[in-house]
Amino acid sequence: MLKRFLVPTDFSPTSERAFRYALELASRTGGTVVLYHLYSPVESGYIDNMTKLSAYNQQMEADLVKELNRLADKYKGNYPGLNISTVLGRSPVVNNILGFAEHNAIDMIVMGTQGASGLKKALVGTIASRVIEKSDLPVLMIPERYEWKLPKTLVLATDYQAADKLALPLLSGIANLFDASVTVTRLMDGHITPDDARLEQERFDAYAARLQEEFADQPMEFKLIRTSSIVDAMERLDDDIPYDLLALVRRKKNFLQKFLFESFTRHMAYLTNHPFLMVPDSE
Repeated sequence: MLKRFLVPTDFSPTSERAFRYALELASRTGGTVVLYHLYSPVESGYIDNMTKLSAYNQQMEADLVKELNRLADKYKGNYPGLNISTVLGRSPVVNNILGFAEHNAIDMIVMGTQGASGLKKALVGTIASRVIEKSDLPVLMIPERYEWKLPKTLVLATDYQAADKLALPLLSGIANLFDASVTVTRLMDGHITPDDARLEQERFDAYAARLQEEFADQPMEFKLIRTSSIVDAMERLDDDIPYDLLALVRRKKNFLQKFLFESFTRHMAYLTNHPFLMVPDSE
């Protein structure tokens, strides 16, 4: 059961949406939410006097702690009894998020992710997308255009790997918290022959039967979607399956596969309008 949620925040509206989602999860599991901000102290090159430098950094820390507590207090009244703690850390951001999670028994990282386009999307990336590439924990990303609502449909995109079964207990647990449904979908190459399409349908049906037998306590729906572009289909998935959360399993890859995967997850982190859950392959 998910108990401890880490929410890195930069005090933006997007990270506040992630905080709200984590609070909703924790309030249903009796868990804890850790609100975590990282900053970079001013170096001596900017302020020559070390006494002034120390005083400046101390004041900055005090202001940031105050801002963290203000954000936590904003929601405490809506979640009475829920344990919300605040922590101020230092950069580097990605490594310290992952290190804090590892050493503090965190079960899930919940982060906001902001959109981008063109060269910025290709070169910059988001902190969230870099975290999901390295994290050994599930990472739930909340997009900047998302507004909280009770999730009703959770979707797992599969490619028939055994590792998909790692995501289903987690996804089922989240679904049960909100009385939501789970749909397993497979995106099929739209350019294959009719005979290959028939064989793919048979394979999908057999895979669905095995999953339903193994996870008999979790009713699931299954849908095979034919598409000419996997990325385009993922972006428009809501047209085929109106959903509230999309889950993928991050697998261990060779160098080329790792590069392609990172490009795909970074792409999804920018463009999805729905919460996006990445589950690491622990095998």
